[in-house]
Amino acid sequence: MNIRYSKSTGNFYPYTEDYATLPDDIIDVDYADFERAMARQPGQTFSFKRGKLVISDAQPAAFATLAEHYMDKVRLARDAVLNRLAGIGFAALASADMPTVQAISTARADLLDITTCAAVRAADDMPALQAAVEREYSRIADTLPDEARRAFAEAGTALPAALSANVSQ
Repeated sequence: MNIRYSKSTGNFYPYTEDYATLPDDIIDVDYADFERAMARQPGQTFSFKRGKLVISDAQPAAFATLAEHYMDKVRLARDAVLNRLAGIGFAALASADMPTVQAISTARADLLDITTCAAVRAADDMPALQAAVEREYSRIADTLPDEARRAFAEAGTALPAALSANVSQ
């Protein structure tokens, strides 16, 4: 049994159906090829070359796409830490703990720059990007007194490995 296929529409056209018009590029395809095309894995594509079905594996996502997805998660984690640091900073200000206030102010400025700092911008693959972000988080946390470091844990961002563990793509 056969079925028809049109590359221009990306559709199959069964012989059991009557169509007022069919695309100009319609080809006859073996029904077994139709079934294989429909059973392909997610992300795989198919085409017909010289009448033969060719199923191609999914192309890996471009680094830029993966990096943007990862950086969106970094921004969310960063914002949560920034909010917690603000609260800790206000408490330190109320108790006149000026060294903590200054450390938190500097850390907040550094956190705002974490997605655009030179090391992060220089990364050219996901492991390098994740490592650069983790190094920056560690560097920033190392500048804070213990009381302020808790902002990372309270915001749900353990220092620093959990950030990359939560992002698989």
